[in-house]
Amino acid sequence: MTEDVPGYRVLEQVGEGGFSVVYRAHQERLDRMVALKVLSIGSVDDAALRRFQRESKITGRLSGHPNIVTVLDTGTTRSGRPYIAMEYFEHGSLTDRLEREGPLPVAEVLRIGVKMAGALAATHETDVLHRDVKPQNILVSRYGEPALADFGIARLVDSFDQGHTQAFTPHHAAPEVLEGRTPGVASDVYSLGSTLYQLLAGQPAFRGPQGEGIAQLMLRILNEPPPPFRRSDVPPPVYEAIAQAMAKSAAHRFPSAVAFAQRLQQIQRELGLPVTDLAHSGGGEAGFPSPPPAAEPPTGGSSTYPQPPPVPDWAPDA
Repeated sequence: MTEDVPGYRVLEQVGEGGFSVVYRAHQERLDRMVALKVLSIGSVDDAALRRFQRESKITGRLSGHPNIVTVLDTGTTRSGRPYIAMEYFEHGSLTDRLEREGPLPVAEVLRIGVKMAGALAATHETDVLHRDVKPQNILVSRYGEPALADFGIARLVDSFDQGHTQAFTPHHAAPEVLEGRTPGVASDVYSLGSTLYQLLAGQPAFRGPQGEGIAQLMLRILNEPPPPFRRSDVPPPVYEAIAQAMAKSAAHRFPSAVAFAQRLQQIQRELGLPVTDLAHSGGGEAGFPSPPPAAEPPTGGSSTYPQPPPVPDWAPDA
């Protein structure tokens, strides 16, 4: 069913989530293409409405950052369902790009990493955790710029609504999230590191064979380091930085998104690449307690990340 939204001409459905449908639409007054995210019929209840309103509030609060999707308008359809009008990204997400092109070049992944770390830093400065960083939620503009999207399960620090806290993407969820412990800034850092891993490897770090159950996936996430990349052009420092971001213990990761970005910038300098600007206000990222460290496994293994294994057959460009 096509939505009837005052001021917009809905052209086609381009996406669907657990509680909303996304349409490509033409905003008539300003003659521009937008993405309309409309609360879906089957999800109109108090919990879904609160979650939708939360996303509107969070995304609006962050509008203006060059690497965060901008909210352009909010309102209700003629049938009474809330909508958010956002920038339309005609090139889709980084997941779409991976499907078209395969694993991305190292220089491009470092650039995306710095920009997304800046977006997360801005998010954290406003007392918000994103909680669902993954390639699917990073959109690509017509100019090739990445933008963080989908704050549907983001958590406001002062929110006491726990109804949304169980939603996450297992492949990119930090160990403490899988264990049901309180997430923090380090949880978003983990998810960004996991996202960069997928951009370089073409698949999530701990993906198993088709048909495998979630229990085996969770065991790998909780106990194993990310495998070395199966490509010779990934320098060891890139692997090491991503592995640190994905450390099992939050205390062993980068202490902030800015710290992760600064390490990626340092690697860019070491490799002779252009250093990507970090869009960051310079404010603190306080307000999020770090989750307590996980207990040592009873088998005697360590819950922290060991020294990374070497990446074979790599040599810097001449």
